Amino acid sequence: MPGGTAIVGTACDDGNANTANDVYDANCVCAGELIDCLGVPGGTALQGTSCDDGNANSSNDVYGANCVCAGTLANDCLGVPGGPAQPGTPCNDNNPNTGDDAYQANCTCVGQLIDCAGVPGGAALLGTSCDDGNALTGDDIYGPNCVCLGQVIDCLGVVGGTDLPGAPCNDGLNITGNDA
Repeated sequence: MPGGTAIVGTACDDGNANTANDVYDANCVCAGELIDCLGVPGGTALQGTSCDDGNANSSNDVYGANCVCAGTLANDCLGVPGGPAQPGTPCNDNNPNTGDDAYQANCTCVGQLIDCAGVPGGAALLGTSCDDGNALTGDDIYGPNCVCLGQVIDCLGVVGGTDLPGAPCNDGLNITGNDA
């Protein structure tokens, strides 16, 4: 649009959490640099590229779909020669509190903690903020059993305050008593 703010080279947000340094290109398309497996925008450590998993018993080390650097073992993680249980492949760590379990470079089967929203590796953990959907509470956090609860907002608008309905107060009128 003539006179608009989408000028080539100006910052924008392409809406993709996997990119950074987003700018408008010559075609006025907002695009960013892909963030690689090491967290570097525009970096070269991309999925499918070579890396070093630090395991002398593996070869052909590459970053997998979940950015785990893993090579092919002569014997897989279960001891099967040429078997499919290679680092970076799915497994079951037998922990019901984890998901997206995968073999690590050292063949340990590890899953990501399932958060309060049911997302493996998610951010909705105990003690983190949430919204309990109650407009009469504030400072909502996930508590025990992943229940989202807030503190009551009192009559003066203070979160967790003590001026609740029915509590003693002073209405400022000398002609009244036992204010509540």
